Amino acid sequence: MEKIKKESKFSYGKEYENRVRQENERCFLKDKQKLKYHSFILLEIVPLEKIEQLVFGLDKLYANASLSQKSRLNYKKFLSNCHSKLFQRFVLNLPCIVSSDLKGKVLLDCIFYDLGDKIRRIYTTIYKVMPSNVILQFQVCLNNKMGEEINDKIYQYHKEIRESIETSKGESITVYGPEIKKKNEIYQLRKDLHKEAVDFLKNYFNGYFFEPSKENISVVPSIDLFSLDYPVKENDILNWGIENRPFFSCFSTSITPWESFKYENYLFCIESERDVEFNNYMIFANRETSKEKIYPDIDSAIELKLNFCSFDLIAIERWVRIQEDVVGKLSSTVLEEISKIQENKFSKAIETRKSILKNVFSFKRFGVGYKWNSFIFDKFTFTSLKDERNPERQIDLFKGLKEGIDTRTKEISNLIDVFTKQYETILNLKNLEFSKNMQTSVRCLTIVIIVLSIIQITILVIPKIPELIMKLLFGG
Repeated sequence: MEKIKKESKFSYGKEYENRVRQENERCFLKDKQKLKYHSFILLEIVPLEKIEQLVFGLDKLYANASLSQKSRLNYKKFLSNCHSKLFQRFVLNLPCIVSSDLKGKVLLDCIFYDLGDKIRRIYTTIYKVMPSNVILQFQVCLNNKMGEEINDKIYQYHKEIRESIETSKGESITVYGPEIKKKNEIYQLRKDLHKEAVDFLKNYFNGYFFEPSKENISVVPSIDLFSLDYPVKENDILNWGIENRPFFSCFSTSITPWESFKYENYLFCIESERDVEFNNYMIFANRETSKEKIYPDIDSAIELKLNFCSFDLIAIERWVRIQEDVVGKLSSTVLEEISKIQENKFSKAIETRKSILKNVFSFKRFGVGYKWNSFIFDKFTFTSLKDERNPERQIDLFKGLKEGIDTRTKEISNLIDVFTKQYETILNLKNLEFSKNMQTSVRCLTIVIIVLSIIQITILVIPKIPELIMKLLFGG
């Protein structure tokens, strides 16, 4: 029986209303502190074979740059010779992309575009850290609108939603409390904004992540940057996180020793959204400890310092996870290819093999470059918050990511080797079968040729034999 969803209608008393109000207020910070949503970082990987497209996209992006700006745009110098200088590495900061609304109000070395009503500017950095790829890092800085919308969601009193589902077995009721509603709405706001930025950037850049983002925006690695006031000491931060668990639940995360990492005034957290293929990340900066003199204000200190942190390992880890899915599909592809070989459909098997070899080569090439590379994360050592029950267990965020990548690439490589050996075994057996059949055919053909040769020779030597044969056959 088809399920029919509808919002159930109940009558609620004062006790129920008090409980819902309390559930809403559990998500509030002390004194209803407002957080600031500064920016988010997006990551993209562009493979070597798309470098020309990348240069073309940059030319298009900076087409309207002033002559003085163009004289300082040196991306062609670094990118155009990537094919001849595979092991060259560099970090290249490009002129800032600024909202047209700020034209005439800023004196930055920048270009202006319509970025919508929430994005102020986009900082772009190119990291050449591997022979076969370049990594693009975009920090998308926001105005106050998005932060205000999120604060409104947190401090707004949401009603509880009850849905009844009518099935053949009766009525089932699902309850969505205020905390879940806030979380879902904030998650959607963030993802819609990420999609808005990616849709703009896709006009100029397209690699492994932006291309499939239309169907699944979470595939693009992202790090949201917020700021608020919170304790300085790690133990106090953990207690603060426990006390405000519902607040962090609204951001699909939590403050725990195994999921939270700290560097100076930055608290790095991992998203844990259910029913999402790829969970991403967020950073909560402490406004109380962000007063650095080299920046004009706290907000600038919080935003701009992250431009010096390379999150390339997050992009690489995402790429490896995608390859796990690709290799999983290769298993069925190899089986399909083996079936075609067994059915002697060699032309179809060759086409399938070309597709397999392309994916295998891409991964093997990546593996070689990954082993060669040393990553740029020495300046930002995000370490996990200390667990009082196990104080010696402290994880370095980037080293942990690298170890995970090492393990996954090794396992994927082993699977590829298994598929390759299986394919080669079947192909060798088929070659043996083909050789045996060919030998039998050649042997039969040789016998036929010998018999025909004997007959021909006999006819030449004894011309009257045909006449004798005819007499024997027909009498006379």
